This record gives sequence, C-alpha cells and structure tokens, in this order.
Amino acid sequence: MSYTLAAIFTFSIALAAIIGGVRFRKIDPAYYPFIFCMWLALGNEILGFIFSHIRHSNAINNNIYVLLESLLFTWQFQRWGLFKRVKVLFPLILGSFIIFWIIEGLIFGKIYSTISYFRIFYSAVIVFMSINILNEKLMTEKKNILKNPAFLICLGFVLYYTYKIITSMFWLYGLGGSRSFRMNVVWIMIYINLITNLVYAIAVLCIPGKQRFSLRS
Repeated sequence: MSYTLAAIFTFSIALAAIIGGVRFRKIDPAYYPFIFCMWLALGNEILGFIFSHIRHSNAINNNIYVLLESLLFTWQFQRWGLFKRVKVLFPLILGSFIIFWIIEGLIFGKIYSTISYFRIFYSAVIVFMSINILNEKLMTEKKNILKNPAFLICLGFVLYYTYKIITSMFWLYGLGGSRSFRMNVVWIMIYINLITNLVYAIAVLCIPGKQRFSLRS
C-alpha cells in the first residue's frame, strides 16, 4: 500500500469532523465533546502531515493530542451519564490522566518521543467505559441499536483502542518477527482507523437534534 493511500485513510476523520461542523447547531449538546475531539483529531492530522513534509518530529503534538483526547472522551462519557451513580469517578479519571501524562511525558522526559504507557492506560480506561455504555444501550434501547450514536461511537472505541493497546505493547516491549510482519501490524491499524472513522461519521449523522421544550398553557 502506498503512502498516499495511507494518508487518505488517515484523513477519513475529516468526514465526522465536517459532518459535525455542518450539523453542530442542530445536534444534541450532549455530544459536543465528541464533536470537539473530531475537530481536534483533524487538526492534529493536518499538523502531522505538514510536519512530515518538512521533516519535523510530530511527537510533541501527538502527545498533547492524546492527552486532550482522553479528557474530551471522558467528558463525553460524563455527558452520557456514566458517572451519575458515582460522580467522584469523573474528576478522578480526569486527574489520573493528567497526572499519568505529566509523570511520563514531563518528569521522565518522554514528551519528545511516544508516550507509550499513558497510551496503554487511557486506551484501557476508554475501552472499559465503552463496554459499560454498550451494555447499557443493549439493555435499554428499544429502537434499532445500530442507529444509536452512543452505541456506534462506543463500538468504534472498543475496536480502535483495543487494537491500540496491543500495538502499543508490541512497540513498548519489542515487536518480534520480520519487517513485513511489523508492517502488517501497522497497516492493520490503518485499516481499523479507517473503519472506526467511518463508524464515527455514521454516528454523527445519527445524533438527534436538540430537544425542544414548550410551555404548557
């Protein structure tokens, strides 16, 4: 597969970002954190594309992005009501992400390279939170579950971040095998990223409009 095709697949996040921008004023505000993250992801991809062409490292912007992504997605789960029973979990998870990122990125000086342990940690937390939402939607959704945006988004989360955990551990502890095997691992990630981005785009299309309230006479 060519670099050009890989870049096109990577920029598939633009679909969800653009649809979210077009529909932003009409959609339920409960999904704003997810839309914000789609815009942020597109901006980071553009920045990374520019840096790669001027031969500048994109490690710092990627590391900042994963922190912001983890915070925005946790905020999204909060908007879905995941922490309504144990409200203290919301600030605890946010705080753990920030502290973990600071320790690995700044204290241990990994900001100029890939912050691997943080990626594994926050990916695992997102997968765990996603499974909780998926279980809830499967039990409560009475309509077509595949048209439920929260269900679709969490489905994408589980697919993408599970594989991200696996690949991060490979790179962290040494990925054995031939060069072709390592490249296959990378390309699988690119395909999963494409599928996930398409699921996100469908989810954004399925986000309901703002609720209208009327005064009773």
